[in-house]
Amino acid sequence: MKKIQLSLLLTVIILSVFSCTSLDRDLYFKETAGFKKNIRLAVIPFEDASNAKNSGINVSDALTNELIKIRNWDIVERTQIMKVIKEQSFEITGMTERDYSKLGKLTNVDYFIAGSLGQYAHSVDKENDARIRICINLRFIDTTHGKIIGTGRYTYFTSKNYLRSCCLTGWFFIFVPDRTIDKELTNVARSIVQDMKIKLQLQ
Repeated sequence: MKKIQLSLLLTVIILSVFSCTSLDRDLYFKETAGFKKNIRLAVIPFEDASNAKNSGINVSDALTNELIKIRNWDIVERTQIMKVIKEQSFEITGMTERDYSKLGKLTNVDYFIAGSLGQYAHSVDKENDARIRICINLRFIDTTHGKIIGTGRYTYFTSKNYLRSCCLTGWFFIFVPDRTIDKELTNVARSIVQDMKIKLQLQ
């Protein structure tokens, strides 16, 4: 009897989650030599996706958490950058080359990563399909002249079907989505940094 229960439980677990996941990635650098030395780099909070407050900060922090793993790179804390931006009355969404250059000198940062979110959404439909969409646009900025020297665009989509509950031989089981959008974001950020390491030939 126990073997039957175990078999049924395993079947439910296998059938409880069906997923379809895709990640479209595009990363380009005009020049890479400057990244091979010891540098200071900072991630400026990205522009939020529409109807997704603080999504830009979530992306910036997720990237920072992965960038810190790159050897010989000094990653500057976001709050330090934001403090200087506020003091200098810079507008994050409208910074010019001159602004980036000045901000780099004030913070002693060699490169900034900035960008925006096209999408940052998590929804569950009537069929219990949990859908997550994340679209990230990146810009890599050399603070020497405030020029953009690299760009990237990552579009992530996943659709998972979750069986919400099941009753087996008197036991009641509840299944919930195993990953939130923030955990999926971690995977996307990890992919971005891994691609950076390959493109820039970093360890």
